[in-house]
Amino acid sequence: MYHFDLIFPWLQAFLGVIALYFWLTLPKTALFWSGFFTALFWFWWIGLSFRYYDLAWMIPFVTVAVAVTYGLIFWLIGSLPHIALRALAFGLLEFLHPFGFDWFRPSLIFTGSIFGDSLWQLWIILSVLTLFTVFEKKRWRWLLLGAFAAALHIQQSSLPTPLPIKLVQTSLDQDKKWDPRYRQLIVEANVRVIKEARREGFKAVVLPESAFPLYLNREIDLVDSLLKLSQNITIVTGALYDEKGRSFNSTYLFKNGTLRVMHKVVLVPFGEEVPLPSWIAKWVNRLFFDGASDYLTAREPSDFEMLGLTWRNAICYEATTDRLFKNSPGHMVAISNNAWFLPSIEPTLQRLLLQMQANRHDTVIYHATNGPITDIIVPR
Repeated sequence: MYHFDLIFPWLQAFLGVIALYFWLTLPKTALFWSGFFTALFWFWWIGLSFRYYDLAWMIPFVTVAVAVTYGLIFWLIGSLPHIALRALAFGLLEFLHPFGFDWFRPSLIFTGSIFGDSLWQLWIILSVLTLFTVFEKKRWRWLLLGAFAAALHIQQSSLPTPLPIKLVQTSLDQDKKWDPRYRQLIVEANVRVIKEARREGFKAVVLPESAFPLYLNREIDLVDSLLKLSQNITIVTGALYDEKGRSFNSTYLFKNGTLRVMHKVVLVPFGEEVPLPSWIAKWVNRLFFDGASDYLTAREPSDFEMLGLTWRNAICYEATTDRLFKNSPGHMVAISNNAWFLPSIEPTLQRLLLQMQANRHDTVIYHATNGPITDIIVPR
């Protein structure tokens, strides 16, 4: 295993460079199919959430639609008349967000490799490959590959000291999580975990997104219990928030007997909002989602104080977006519910995206999930 850990970053970098080389040189028809199958294997899990809306029949249509969308994007890039324009297009692809969804980032193929995953490092690799191809008849073109050294990742010299924060990982099935028959059991389990964290000497405890599957601000007795517990331990947990019949996906911070609620800023396309003109969105919600309204959002990301540090609050999908890393926060608490997409590669992809953002912004991320991969993500 030790030897594999040494070899894998080099293998990943090599395969990533080969992939970019083919994207720059394939004919446009072949590039369509490359984009199609890249998106198919990258995003096949997206439609799985429709199972919980009694719309499982839509899963294959959603899967194919996403694959075709990226196939057409790649085809358009392949139609550009010069390889340098292709390289420019692939370098800018990170800023193209079909329907507001931004999880396709070419830099991600180098996260964890010997190359860095910053945008400027991707540009270096694309530039070297472009010149290598343009001068294909020159023997000295192989010397250009030495310029890859400029994209190498430089390891951080030291790691931050872990803080006395307990990250809670749960494994609740999505179909049970919101079933009223399980609600009280879930609430009691959460309270037990908080009390255990306090007994174990932790100063703070972080529970996942919607750990309390209810509108917590309506539950006065439960809020009072959590306020009392927060006299001895800071509690960060996810739950819904009701405001005049409209819903927020929120983080509740219980600290020293006080409560602060921080709302989500960036919603999940077609999960929490329909990213279409309002009249179309209303029709889609009425036809497919029983007339439910989109969630409301906060205007700006929220910061809060905990254990003497300033933390950025982030909820699931938004924790991977550039907007939540405005001003490069030093620390972030991210909470997620990945049960919507299990079993799939979605938690691994999310983890890679969080690592990429941590690397780019020098941010330490404490991530608590319902589902796999609860951990502390440090810049590398």
